[in-house]
Amino acid sequence: MRICIITSSFPSRSDDLVHAPFLVEFIEGLKKRGHQPFVFTQDGEGLKESFLEGVQVEWFQWMGSKRPLVHLNALHPLDCLRMVSLFYRGREALLPFLKENQIEACLALWVLPGGYFANHAFRKTRIPYSVWTLGSDIYRYGKNPFLYRVMKRVIQEARGVFADGFDLAKRVEERFQRNCVFLATTRRLREREEMPQPQPSSPQPFLFVGRLERVKGIDVLLQSMALLKEEGEDAHLTIIGKGSLEEWARNFIEKRGLGLNITLMGNVPDASLISHYASSACVVIPSRSESIPLVFSEALSFDREMIVTEVGDLGGLGRRYGVADVVPPEDPVALKEAMKKKIHRNRREEKKEDGKKRAELKRLFNIETSVERFLADYLQGGK
Repeated sequence: MRICIITSSFPSRSDDLVHAPFLVEFIEGLKKRGHQPFVFTQDGEGLKESFLEGVQVEWFQWMGSKRPLVHLNALHPLDCLRMVSLFYRGREALLPFLKENQIEACLALWVLPGGYFANHAFRKTRIPYSVWTLGSDIYRYGKNPFLYRVMKRVIQEARGVFADGFDLAKRVEERFQRNCVFLATTRRLREREEMPQPQPSSPQPFLFVGRLERVKGIDVLLQSMALLKEEGEDAHLTIIGKGSLEEWARNFIEKRGLGLNITLMGNVPDASLISHYASSACVVIPSRSESIPLVFSEALSFDREMIVTEVGDLGGLGRRYGVADVVPPEDPVALKEAMKKKIHRNRREEKKEDGKKRAELKRLFNIETSVERFLADYLQGGK
């Protein structure tokens, strides 16, 4: 099939580490199966690089914004104009692109704005589409009465509906009365057999990978590190990622004297990220709200221990498959205690995890599984 992927999160170049890093592997999976992918996305700042061989990318023009779309505020007049420009220009630009390239199916990431574009095109051309919900589109925009009506139409008229979390899939089914299937947003950083195992070290190496935003709980994690230092515990935290709390984090580290205990790395290339995963003993996911973040599947692929919060699917997956310790969200003391437990565990004691369960979870978080589940709706007869 000739498949158009409609997304607001497409990398502008090969070293773009922010925009949907799993999407490139998903596209490669489609190509490997003989399909021809196309990409439709909004224009952004900076130069664009055609880094995917044989994949045409259409960057449609709109008013533009230096901030991510998720941070636009509909109550702010200028942001409201930007959103109107995005929705109108995208809707109008998609139709000729689909016709010119003889597109046979669309996949929208996410319900808004991609699903809106795909649904408008479907009503004009009858080209079927699937929609992949991320979480923020459902949790944030689904509360708006006007947008809810638009989202309900997008979801109910889609050929396939997917979600990147089990809890999210359940919520989609309950709120929009439509069957929704889990589809993992994951990628392969390295083949399992090549992954080195962490060696015992002091201080204990913890790792955080994600946006430096309040929703990701980076402030809670830093408070936990401060508590560990006050208790004389030997731990080091590496933080990979950027965000609006980056300056706050630097100030907190300086004020609490944590310069030797915490390293802020910013965004790093995959080779460096692989190295940090390989050398870490435990990956910490302290989110306040979450579906299933990419860092979860990446840590899983490296067989790293994890500490996660009881939000979204993280707690349930951590306990059911024995891959993570679970703590309440927004509780620096509980998080500190879980980290202390990792520091003082018997390093010579063999892991007692259920290898079969972990292997089952890894199969679920495989980009090839996601590609097959998406295609099944078209290759096996639809809804």
